[in-house]
Amino acid sequence: MIWEKRTIRENRPTVIWEKGTIRENRPTMVWVLALLLVGCGRAVGPPGPASFVAPTAVAAATDAPTAAPTAAPVRAATRVGANYVLLLPREAAVPADWVMNPAPDFETRRPQPGDTYRFACQDLPARSVGIATVGYRHLEGLPSVHVEYVIYPTAEEAAAALADMRAAAEACAEFTIGEGGGATAATFSPLDFPAYGDAGFAAVLDTESPVSGSLLTHMIKVRQDHIVIGVSHSTYAGATPPDNALTESLVALAVNNLADGPAPPGQ
Repeated sequence: MIWEKRTIRENRPTVIWEKGTIRENRPTMVWVLALLLVGCGRAVGPPGPASFVAPTAVAAATDAPTAAPTAAPVRAATRVGANYVLLLPREAAVPADWVMNPAPDFETRRPQPGDTYRFACQDLPARSVGIATVGYRHLEGLPSVHVEYVIYPTAEEAAAALADMRAAAEACAEFTIGEGGGATAATFSPLDFPAYGDAGFAAVLDTESPVSGSLLTHMIKVRQDHIVIGVSHSTYAGATPPDNALTESLVALAVNNLADGPAPPGQ
C-alpha cells in the first residue's frame, strides 16, 4: 500500500493524501467553517456564560440537501444513529478544562434526485444519509473542536463526495459567506497533517466577520470507508494556534473507533 503525501505549491497549497493512488492535484483544499451560517439559520456570536455555541459547530452539516423540501433532514433516535453516535470521541479525548458543546446528535437525511448542498462557492450533489456530531470547547469559550461523521450509503458514494469537495475547493480558493455588512471573508493556507483513513484533506481556514470576529481553524476531512470524518479545531486569530497534537489525537481516535464500525447502509 502506498501513501502519497505532498504539499502543492500553487495558489494557496494544502496537504492532500490518498491511499494507493498518485494523482495530480492543483490548488487548495477548502474546509468551510461557517458554510451554513445562512442556510441553517445559525449565528456565531462571542462567548457568553449561557448562550455560547462553538464556532466550529456551524460547519457540521456538509452534504445537507437544500434543494427539495421533501429532502429536509429528520432528527431520529434510531438504532442506526445510535451506532454512530456511540463511536464519537467522548470527554476523555479533550482536556479537563473543556466542556461538551454541543451534545452528541444524529440527523437522518433523505436526499432526493437533484438535491444539492453548498460547499464553498459551488452547489454539489447531496449524497449523505446521516450525520453524527459532537462538539467540545474550553470553559472560556475558545478553543473549540467539532467532530462529525457524515454517513453515505457506500464507500464509493463517500469517495465521490470527497472528490466533489476537492474539486470545488480547487475552483473556490477564496470565497465570501453571506452578503452585505454581515458577510464573512474566508482564506486558506497549507496545513501539514499526517495521513489517516482512505483519503483526506487538511487546511488552515482564516475567517473575518463583523459577527464572529477573526477566527483561525485547523480543518481535517478523512474518509474511512463509507464515512467522511470531519474535525474542526478553532480559536481566535492572534491567540495560540490550535493544538496540533489534540487535533491529530481526535482524528486518530475517530478513525480507530470506526475501523470495525457499522456496515454501510447501502449493503
